[in-house]
Amino acid sequence: MKMTEKEKLICDITTVRESINRDWADLSSLLSLSHDDRTAIRAHIEQCVQDLKELTERLDRLPPDSN
Repeated sequence: MKMTEKEKLICDITTVRESINRDWADLSSLLSLSHDDRTAIRAHIEQCVQDLKELTERLDRLPPDSN
């Protein structure tokens, strides 16, 4: 069964949110991350936040009756 645009966007949003959660967990864990690793994780979080914003804006632009 083919996913609707709304279902695809919701799936993508969920995936990006999970990625952000994993990154934050990595940053807050007791792992011995190097400065470069922490910087890379923070940059990834920032990119994910931008992606999440774009995805939610696309979802908001869908017609109300789209499934």
